[in-house]
Parts: sequence; structure tokens; C-alpha cells
Amino acid sequence: MAGADASQTASGDQVAVFIDLENLALGAGEDLPGEADPIPYKALERLCRDYGNTSIRRAYADWSKPEFGRYQHSLAQNGMTLIQVTRFGAQQKNAADILMAVDAMEVLITHPDVGTFLLVAGDGDYSPLVLRLREFGKWVVGVGTRASSSSRLVAVCNEYKYWGTIVAAVNPAVRAEVGANFDIDDVKRLVVAAMEEAPDDSATGSWLKSKMLALDPSFDERNYGASSFRVLLSRLPDVLEVKKDRSSSDMLVMLVAAKQPALAAAKPRQRKKPAAKQPSS
Repeated sequence: MAGADASQTASGDQVAVFIDLENLALGAGEDLPGEADPIPYKALERLCRDYGNTSIRRAYADWSKPEFGRYQHSLAQNGMTLIQVTRFGAQQKNAADILMAVDAMEVLITHPDVGTFLLVAGDGDYSPLVLRLREFGKWVVGVGTRASSSSRLVAVCNEYKYWGTIVAAVNPAVRAEVGANFDIDDVKRLVVAAMEEAPDDSATGSWLKSKMLALDPSFDERNYGASSFRVLLSRLPDVLEVKKDRSSSDMLVMLVAAKQPALAAAKPRQRKKPAAKQPSS
């Protein structure tokens, strides 16, 4: 989470956080089956601070149910307003979705200073909300679990973070378990796909990360146990060459496969020596 792309979110932006706690609780229990507390206080704290000044914080659930009510204290300690979800008749399934969507649209209208919407949800039904927020120029970050995240929702967000990765950042005991869910080969394929769209053979590290997020909003170097994007790229020597950019604090990257033809083209050709004349008899 701390790896949020600051270039995409203005420093003066206010942040609004909306948590579908029921969806998160069910998915977190599946993602972290051995954890007594799959939604720890410190993970909620990290969630609320990593994208700037979080001025609006709301969590939605039927708090009368013990499987959700157990998290009320941690949420309240993090400044969350707890919204009761009451269900009647046919609207039982989508009650939290509707409440969150209505509140998010209200914030869009009444708080124009909110530039980043952080939606903790995995249901694909939130996709129209995300698209409408982005239509108004808002940066939308989704957060969910591997178990319950809809591929449709992931695809329409600017960024999508996995809850297990956030928990692993504050609880080292689960890092190996969380990291086992991610394959480094997926990063290699994403890097190659991004670099194939670069205007030149080389690109800056910031350009590469931005392009990777555009291709896959769920990309996050912390999914793979890397503390920074630079550290992750250093683990891909068979795919990328990484150099310091002399003109800035950024780095320059080049596909290893692209470097070989360039070297061959730059290498001067050796002239063939003329054949030695045969002595006359």
C-alpha cells in the first residue's frame, strides 16, 4: 500500500474510504485461514493513511451479527463511521452495495475536494460506481481479497490492492503464506508486455510502473515481498537491465531481449582479409 503512485494522486487531495465490511470479513477469513484476527487494527490504520488525508471513513455491515460486530472496536478506533445495514425482502443481498454507492455519489457531489476514493469491496456490482467516479476524474483504488475479488471490478479501478498484502505489511508472520499466492512469472510477463509498448528500447522506471498498472491494476510489488519497485526489478535480471538515469533520480530499464539485437547492430563488422596470392609456378 505504501507504494501508492504519488504521481497519480495530488498531494492536496482528500481521501474517502468506504468499506464493505461484510465482503471483507468473509474474504479475509478465506485468504488468511490461520489468523484469529484477519482484519487487524494496524492493517486498517495503514489502509486509512497511505493515500493521503482520509477525511471520510465509513464501514458498512449488519453489526448485530457477531461475525461482523467483532470488528467494531478496531474500526471505531480508526475513526470509521459505522453504518448499519438493515435488510428487508428482496434487497437482502445488495443492501450494503446500494448504501455504499449512494453515499459515494453523495460525497462526489458535496465534497469536490475529495480526489481519491478508496473502495474496500470485491463485488463486481460496484463496477458501475467505479466507472462513474472515474468519469468525474477521480482516482479510484479498490481493495479486496483474492477469494472474493471480481475480475471485472479489478479491471475498472485505477489500482486494486489485495487485503492479504496489506496485512502482510504489518504482520510478518503471514508474509510467506500471502506471497505463495503470487507467481513471479506473472510479473515477468507483465514487464515484457509493458516494455513492448515503450516508445524506445529503454524507459524510465516510473513510466514502466505506470504502464504496468494500466495493463493490470492489481499489480503491486509488495505482492511479491518487495519493499519497492526498484527492489522487485532487481530480481528480474533475466528480463530487465536496470541502470541509473543520469538526468534524474529515476532509473532506466531495458529488456534483455531487446539489448542483444542492439549490441549486434552496433558492433562493427570485421573486414574479410583478402585471399593470399598463390605463388606462380
